Amino acid sequence: MEPATTASPVRKLGRPTEEGRIERRGQILDAALPVFLEYGFGNATVDRIAAAARVTKRTIYTYFGNKDGVFTEMQQRLAKNVSGEPLHPETLESLAARIVYGLHSAQMIGLHRLVIAESLRFPELARRLHDNGDMRHVARLADHLRAEHGEAAAAHAESLYALLLGEDYRRRLLGLLGPVTEAEATVQARSALALIQLAEATAPQADDAPSAPTATAGSRSGGSGS
Repeated sequence: MEPATTASPVRKLGRPTEEGRIERRGQILDAALPVFLEYGFGNATVDRIAAAARVTKRTIYTYFGNKDGVFTEMQQRLAKNVSGEPLHPETLESLAARIVYGLHSAQMIGLHRLVIAESLRFPELARRLHDNGDMRHVARLADHLRAEHGEAAAAHAESLYALLLGEDYRRRLLGLLGPVTEAEATVQARSALALIQLAEATAPQADDAPSAPTATAGSRSGGSGS
């Protein structure tokens, strides 16, 4: 008599699990970026995104509503990858280096080129990139400046962000430089922080402002006269 065997549990087909939905969502977003970069926003159709992601059009509509929903969530995910979550423990320097590395990456440079090219036809794309990307990164920098250097330092967040972009960012947009390396990102972050500190150290303070010249006895009396 042969021993009884226990049948392996068979997974029933049906709605995907939460883990499966997250994985499928990421799969679509991963496939969407190259499609948008190749065809632009206007010509990147749901058909093309679905084909690249190997899903049906219905799946795209179920998860994102439409092409605009795909693009918006793709932007938001890229921004999170650049500056991380607000509670992510790291120093100001490491955050600054990560922002440089993310913003100067091939993906983000490509996305910014796309938005610049399409901004006249689709101005909302530029607004979203600014709100979901730039302002998010500035807010993260402000939080770290405040935590490490006090409330007054948070006012330098936008200036620091501009330095993290720097001239090299414009060159990369023009295709004159390749993507930044981690070592280069760290150097640029440290240089930007040093410049901010220098600006703080040399900025005239209220107590340091030159006082008005004191009138001499002669000038008070209208001169010595003769």
